[in-house]
Amino acid sequence: MLSSYDVLIVGAGVAGPALAHALATQTSNKHRAPLRIALLERSLSKPDRIVAEMLQPGGVIALKQLGLESCLEDLGSVSLLGFHVLRGEQGICASFPEGHDARAFEHGAFVMALRDRARRAPNVDVIETTVISLIENEDTHRVIGVHTSKAGGQPESYFADLVIVADGSSSKFRTAVLGSMPYEPSQRGYLAGLILKDLNLPVPQYATMFVLKGAGPVILFELPNNEYRMLVELKESPPDLKEHILCDIAPQLPSSIRAPILNALDTSRVRRAPHYYLPPTKQGERSKAGVFLLGDSLNMRHPLTAGGMTVALNDVVILSDLLAHVESFGNWDEISAVLKKWHHMRKPLASTINTMSMSWAGIFAAHGEAFDIMQEGAFKFYGKGAKYSDEPMSLAAGILKSPSLLARNSIAIVVYSIWVLFTHPRPGHRSAPQFYEYPLLLVKALNVIWTIGVVMGPVMWAEM
Repeated sequence: MLSSYDVLIVGAGVAGPALAHALATQTSNKHRAPLRIALLERSLSKPDRIVAEMLQPGGVIALKQLGLESCLEDLGSVSLLGFHVLRGEQGICASFPEGHDARAFEHGAFVMALRDRARRAPNVDVIETTVISLIENEDTHRVIGVHTSKAGGQPESYFADLVIVADGSSSKFRTAVLGSMPYEPSQRGYLAGLILKDLNLPVPQYATMFVLKGAGPVILFELPNNEYRMLVELKESPPDLKEHILCDIAPQLPSSIRAPILNALDTSRVRRAPHYYLPPTKQGERSKAGVFLLGDSLNMRHPLTAGGMTVALNDVVILSDLLAHVESFGNWDEISAVLKKWHHMRKPLASTINTMSMSWAGIFAAHGEAFDIMQEGAFKFYGKGAKYSDEPMSLAAGILKSPSLLARNSIAIVVYSIWVLFTHPRPGHRSAPQFYEYPLLLVKALNVIWTIGVVMGPVMWAEM
């Protein structure tokens, strides 16, 4: 096995194997010989995670562009046609655009399929080893490789013209690569996960989300082998997670869903995983030469809209196309120009999904009068029919890539929510508010405007 390569990729989750396969199989008249690529991963055993089990339609498209669609077919992935969102007696069934579907699968099986495709690509070595540190040229301080440790503590070194770090949300090389970072990863909460069996969702082939009072939301979707993933949003990790689900979550869900949940709580362990927000940082000019970040090591968002893998795979599509035109991976000026272009080309999709995930989580996972008003308005707005939900679903799916369109839709929801506040009967009332109530409603309306600004403003600024 070689110790010197054209490209080293650190991390074999989703982005790493996809990029290794893309670089190894693309045709380019710029490269005189096939690229030699090493994919380094701490453990090549099957990952066991509770997140990254739903791939939005935009991610399915990216996977096809990379020639990796067989990874979905081989898994027997489940087709999902949209989202069914419930809030008390209210319900919305919003479909993805015609001809598009999301796919659900066991995360570990999907990653193993990607690794297998990378391993079978020409001139790719998939190596199980723990990367300990980056190797720098003593004179130029450019990264030229990595120090690793194999099982048993045997030290090794691998060298390459270019090192790409895709080692996930807890990246230990993020600071070394980026130096002074404008943003640090910000933990926004946890997801608790369970596997349910013998479950009948209200609408088959739709991911179901329950917006609850004082808890949640809760997301349920089908996996292969007649299993169902249940995810619960937690702002903070409760002392007793099972008791929280039993006392605060289950009583608010339909009776048909409670029995599978109770059975799962009795027979399996509830698992939790933190989630973070990290805006992307431009790489190349000011970051460490010879190395750059990819995937969650660079950019993270709320998992509520299941957009993370879609962003990562779209990044690989763009990046592999740009790198195909690079004559020498050892020319940092050339790589730096590619990174600058990649940063701007990825923005339409990444910024849309990042902003949408954080703002929707901010609205549907939060509690308070302003959020109740916006939730009420959103349900009534989207409940008017497909004409009103098509654009937001296309944005969430990663098909439409437009932060400005997302902003326009968000403004429409706020305006409609305020209109509902003034013109629709409030809970417990039969008639619409009277004129003498308008001053108080105006204060509430201003609070709604302020709240959406607080929720979306910082994210939109960070994503600019």
